[in-house]
Amino acid sequence: MSDTSPIPVVTRPEKLSWYRRLYLRVEALSSSKHALAAMLVVSVIDGSVFPIPPFALLVPMVLAQPGKWVRYATLGMVASLFGGLIGYWLGTLINAGAVSFLDIDLNVRVQRFGVDATVGELLGQNFWVLSLLCSVLPTPFKVVALGSGIVSVPLERFLLAAIIGRSVRFFAVAGVMRFVGPTARRWLRV
Repeated sequence: MSDTSPIPVVTRPEKLSWYRRLYLRVEALSSSKHALAAMLVVSVIDGSVFPIPPFALLVPMVLAQPGKWVRYATLGMVASLFGGLIGYWLGTLINAGAVSFLDIDLNVRVQRFGVDATVGELLGQNFWVLSLLCSVLPTPFKVVALGSGIVSVPLERFLLAAIIGRSVRFFAVAGVMRFVGPTARRWLRV
């Protein structure tokens, strides 16, 4: 008599991407005693080069201590703005290098379709609205900061967009976590 039962197949667990592993590592910091410091560092670096948003730390921190949601949102927003200034500065360096290396003239006049401005003016004026939207939406903030510096958005316009956008984003995420709780986590892309 032969045994006809199937042989169990052992499968290896799916290997996580470097990004997912990094995200999980950062999220794990939220339950450590260094959570606030980690969120501040991630918020600063998020404005320039870091691929993980600070909300990976903010969400579990607010869920763990809902009474501190305003403090966490305020500190995260201020740190994010500081990181945005670093990103903006890096963008201006990229602009200076690319413009001189590639011999790009942003003072070329565009006079078509009722538009009469230089390329630099058009990018600087219209990128402000994009900066504002992308500071609120789930867009990497480093893209906004670097892009604003690259296309020479005036610093005061960038700061205004960043202050409005990052305040809305940090307080909205923290507030939803505080008042709606863990069920809201699946609604937010964090």
